[in-house]
Amino acid sequence: MKIHKKVNFKIFSILMSAILLGFLLKSSSINIKDDIQIEISWFTNLKGNFSFASKWSYASNVGLNDAQQIACLQNCSDRVQKMMDEEGLIISDSTDAYYQIVDSTRKYHTLESRSTLYDWKPSNFIKVRRYGNFVLEGSVIQDSSSKCSVFFRIKDSYLTAWAYHKLDKGEFKIFRLNGGKFFLDTEAFDKGIFKATFSFTFDNDINSLKPLFWSGKIHAKIEGV
Repeated sequence: MKIHKKVNFKIFSILMSAILLGFLLKSSSINIKDDIQIEISWFTNLKGNFSFASKWSYASNVGLNDAQQIACLQNCSDRVQKMMDEEGLIISDSTDAYYQIVDSTRKYHTLESRSTLYDWKPSNFIKVRRYGNFVLEGSVIQDSSSKCSVFFRIKDSYLTAWAYHKLDKGEFKIFRLNGGKFFLDTEAFDKGIFKATFSFTFDNDINSLKPLFWSGKIHAKIEGV
């Protein structure tokens, strides 16, 4: 059964990511019954400019050095640094071992979006994964310095989402979805591609005068298919 076939929607338990899950299970302030669900709109040929999906980047700490080698440029492990000379060039007899550690692959962009969420850092990547037959989850991929990210979950053609903000001492603040739209391409979905346009708004109990939104486009392979 495809996920876009409607069935009666039941309230489902939160599972945004392995990191966030532990926090949510401990937090008495999160009540899934209060979460807003958006009904997904399905399109045979979803319109929009998805040219970003043909662009690519290396891993966040990887790029071209002065010799145009694909190399680790920052936050390199001690083992990697020992395989480079003083100018940051890869030592010739260490090349094979070097690339077993350093990710030199091209990573095609899966996300184009903008947001007014607190401490939001733009990202070109989102991971979309299927769990079982009826549940999909998406999570924005951020670097280790980011303090803000977004997760969404789809079940039975309904979606809910959460934005979370890292606070001091390992704590988190959750911003709840309060509305929005989500458009998904049926043909791409049937081929295992998550092609969507979206616009979300979130509650802001810190400053009611500051609107919080996340909007954009997604073009990503559905993992776990």
